[in-house]
Amino acid sequence: MQADTSSLNETIIGAQQKTFVKIAMREKLVHWAEESQFALEAFQKNPSLQKCSPQSIQNAIINVATCGLTLNPANGLAYLVPEYNKQTCQSICQLRISFKGLCKVAIDSGAIQWVRAKIVREKDRFDYLGPCKEPNHLMNPFATDRGEVVGVYCIAKTASGDVLADVMSRAEIDKIKAAAKTQTVWNSWYEEMAKKAIIKRASKQWPSASSAQRFQETVATINKNEGNVIDVIEGESTPMVDYYPDEDFQKFLPDYQSAIASGKWTVEKVAQKIATRAPLSPQQIKQLQSFVPEEK
Repeated sequence: MQADTSSLNETIIGAQQKTFVKIAMREKLVHWAEESQFALEAFQKNPSLQKCSPQSIQNAIINVATCGLTLNPANGLAYLVPEYNKQTCQSICQLRISFKGLCKVAIDSGAIQWVRAKIVREKDRFDYLGPCKEPNHLMNPFATDRGEVVGVYCIAKTASGDVLADVMSRAEIDKIKAAAKTQTVWNSWYEEMAKKAIIKRASKQWPSASSAQRFQETVATINKNEGNVIDVIEGESTPMVDYYPDEDFQKFLPDYQSAIASGKWTVEKVAQKIATRAPLSPQQIKQLQSFVPEEK
């Protein structure tokens, strides 16, 4: 029986070789000989994968080529996982992309130079310094009890060298968790899923992300498999923050004024940087426009 199952899995996976190779040739990051073997090993180790529908298995294999992330378990970038679909009463195979995998695609695709996401706990000291500066996060990494998770933040360096920061509260994280297609992964890997959520949201403000096809395709795969929970949150009729807080805006206003007056930044660039947290109000934009030097 084991031999018959292995042969069937090999046939199902092997049917996608031609399509896999064609897609993978774009970036040449993954190779059929290796990834097909990693896939077969995953099926041998996990009997639940063997019960998945053939079509879902083939779709997951193609997603490996599209995202360019290896299934090598030593790297921890992507995995084949089984999930039961209550609507179709079938077990389906999905490509699950890890937090590390999403970061790798973002960097490799040129969307950013580097990105970091960190969890903040209630006993840490955390000072948010605005959307254009790295937050001040002080904590004892050796402490046995830093308290409950209170939020997560993301820092990324863009292709032009700017640093962008975004923050997400525990309440926002839990809304995303509640809207996810499955709670199993969230319950087992809450912190990793929170990091992945903040990176997905922050990426909407990265200047080069919209033109990075592989990164966009990877995010689309995550959204399809896990639920496009970021859009669910942002689509609420009553947003948590209508505009960027005026208190924070006034705090950093001298910096914005200096940058605009010197010609280093345009009003549009300042607004784009601030928008990683929330959009500027019409009054705030008007105030920035007043700093633009008059043409002589």
